[in-house]
Amino acid sequence: MKNNKTKAPQSFLQGSFILVLATALVKVIGAIYKIPLTKLLGSVGMGYYSVAYDLYLPIYSLAMAGLPIAISKIVAENVAKCRYKDVATTFKVAKRMFLVTGLTGFIIMCALSYPFAKSTDSLGAIASIICITPSLLFCCVMSAYRGYYEGMRNMTPTAVSSVIEALGKLLLGYSMALIVMKTTGSLVYASAAALLGITIGTALGAGYLVIKYKRQSSFFTDEQISESPEPYSNKKTLKIILSVAIPIVLGSMATYVAGFIDVFMIKIQLSNAIKDHAEFFAREYAQLISECENGIKDLSTALYGCYKGYAYSIYNLVPVITSVLGVSALPVLVTSWAKEDKIGVKKNIETILRTTSLISLPAGLGMAAISFNILSFLYSSNTTDVAVSTPLLTVLGFAAALAGLTIPMTNMLQAIGKQIVPVINIAVGALIKIIVNFVLVGTPSVNIKGAPYGTLCCYAYIAIANFVCLVKFSHVMPNIMSTFIKPLIASLLCASTAMGVAKVLGNSIIDTLLALIAAVVVYVAAIIVLRVIEKDDVLGLPKGQKIASLLTKLKILR
Repeated sequence: MKNNKTKAPQSFLQGSFILVLATALVKVIGAIYKIPLTKLLGSVGMGYYSVAYDLYLPIYSLAMAGLPIAISKIVAENVAKCRYKDVATTFKVAKRMFLVTGLTGFIIMCALSYPFAKSTDSLGAIASIICITPSLLFCCVMSAYRGYYEGMRNMTPTAVSSVIEALGKLLLGYSMALIVMKTTGSLVYASAAALLGITIGTALGAGYLVIKYKRQSSFFTDEQISESPEPYSNKKTLKIILSVAIPIVLGSMATYVAGFIDVFMIKIQLSNAIKDHAEFFAREYAQLISECENGIKDLSTALYGCYKGYAYSIYNLVPVITSVLGVSALPVLVTSWAKEDKIGVKKNIETILRTTSLISLPAGLGMAAISFNILSFLYSSNTTDVAVSTPLLTVLGFAAALAGLTIPMTNMLQAIGKQIVPVINIAVGALIKIIVNFVLVGTPSVNIKGAPYGTLCCYAYIAIANFVCLVKFSHVMPNIMSTFIKPLIASLLCASTAMGVAKVLGNSIIDTLLALIAAVVVYVAAIIVLRVIEKDDVLGLPKGQKIASLLTKLKILR
């Protein structure tokens, strides 16, 4: 199909705006799915669910999670250098490559299902593992298409496919789990049915992207394509993809390995501690044990379910949201870096850091401030699980503020060609996590409460190391006051307000909503008074010029 009109690429904030909206919608859908699912399955059922998911994530990351970022980077570089024919070659090679990695991941996960479940004392999770395994094949398709569109600075297809995927999981996953639970009463098969919904959702998301690509016209004009240099061979293109992708995949793998460490080490350490100090745990968790189907035998699974199924799932909202900022930031920064636009590089780095701080800091600190209220609001009927999960979420709130900062910084390092640097930082962070988990979780008086401290120490190191490396290799020292200090002050005021209102009012649903509303009002006021947002930030939004003019008249912007 001929095309004589190029499509304007989205700016960082435009792309981020689309992805954040989609992510928020996906999380709302996910909450509608996960909250009733958690109530349906309880801590033991969620333990099976979490064990399966924790095996799935590192294999997913090894097979494909880092590859869309690599494809996005290579496509963006080719566009910046006017090598338009190479864009098509890169996409063609990527699709073949992703199919191979997806099939490999599928085989590996099938092979590991029994030994992994047995080693973590969770044989009931085997059915769940088998049901989520086919999603690797569909994810490989989505990853290739998403990387292509993101490199073209068009975040809409990624956003839409994410929503379709989430809707499939909600409508089919929960429905099937509910039917299985009502007909059989089996937590094992109900958990498996819920994860089968994830597989079906990924199939629907992949189908949308394939159809959209086949129906669209080219991003480039006929003149641009005809004047473009001849593309590299498929073999050379594959080498380029691998040279960029391998460090990114290793970094992504290291991130998910931290989750793998949780399930493997925490479960083993808990099981050993419970066996050696059964009387202590019987007193400490008497109510939780009474609610377990097999008594104290299920305690390690129940405690892990409280950590991963309750606290960690809420904590993970923050890095998931800020990760989409990294997705949008990468092609924008790649373009400035490839063109050696020093002013553009500095401007983009500062905007990305400021935007990330404005999201991750208030969310994480607020989470820590009113952890009990949040858990009670979401899981009011599971009072015992909420009581166990509250101190875990308090610590994870601080970890969330730091984890939210690390992912966009990792993407920025990848954008400037330093893919291996964040891999090293993440690996060191994971090692710190291993040591802290081993010591604290194995201590009976600490037990499961040690796991979030491992996560906190891990991301504290990665955040500091990534920032130091970003400054070193980009030769850009961001304005610390505007990117970190002012957002931190506003976030502390936000969290303090939430905590104060919650203490005065209580922990009912209405009380929690009022505390959140008060916190948001104070946060917005603090942002305005401190003049945290700059004009360039607003101009990057959809309809940015009109919004900037209005805010300038209101004296909110200078």
